[in-house]
Amino acid sequence: MSTEANKNEKIWDKLVQHDVLCSRPKFDLSQKTAREYLSRHRFYGAELTGKKVLCLACGGGQQSIAFALLGAEVTVVDFSAEQLKKDAQVAQAFGRELRIVKTDMRDLSMFDAAAFDLVYQPYSINYVPDPSPVLDEVSRVLKPGGVYDLMFHNPYVHGTWKDGCWGSQWEQAELWEGKGYPLWQPYRDGYPIQTQDGHWNFENQQDEPVRVESPQEYRHTLSTVMNGLLVRGFEIIYFQEEVGTESDATPGSWDHYQSIAPPWLFLISRKK
Repeated sequence: MSTEANKNEKIWDKLVQHDVLCSRPKFDLSQKTAREYLSRHRFYGAELTGKKVLCLACGGGQQSIAFALLGAEVTVVDFSAEQLKKDAQVAQAFGRELRIVKTDMRDLSMFDAAAFDLVYQPYSINYVPDPSPVLDEVSRVLKPGGVYDLMFHNPYVHGTWKDGCWGSQWEQAELWEGKGYPLWQPYRDGYPIQTQDGHWNFENQQDEPVRVESPQEYRHTLSTVMNGLLVRGFEIIYFQEEVGTESDATPGSWDHYQSIAPPWLFLISRKK
């Protein structure tokens, strides 16, 4: 594992230990709510029973158990042992089997070629400087006709905020400058995103403020991600921006920011 990955792994372990939002297992899911949770794009209405699903860089006990409750055979991969503990907890709580593997998202060598029907990757690919090794591995482990569901940062606005985007700390963290949100970092592949703070500031489930060093994120241009899929034989079948609707919210708030600068993109592709 590379130096940057080793550092990010340690930071993620600490974030989990301090109860960051994306490491809170979903113990309250049912089959109905699991489908609703996964189907924000209305894509998972189809039958999942028996489908082999890889939840990639996806620890935390959230999406993995949702797929399992819908009948999928689920493998969850993450480089954070602390995140994967959450998946073990929900598997035990629901009496479901999850295959749990600790590895870097760029190394899926423990899996056979064409092993999975679906690779689901929530926000994580921006923690590596180059997405190419990830796309190579996803292409290899997906069956022909398999689907890759990828969430990543909108590269045009990546880095326009300070860290501290979880919970009520957002109001003090945003970079509103009177007339807009500044674009100030180079639009370049692999550029290490900089922040004015350098920490994640959030509240745990006891409403106590937490401050943890930020993991390093990297910009991936839109052409790099989309062309990276196309040259590997994928066809893009769905694309969506995460767009807020509250443009009349207080400038500098999260709701206002989302309505001006959609922070996340969702891209679903199929391997030909």
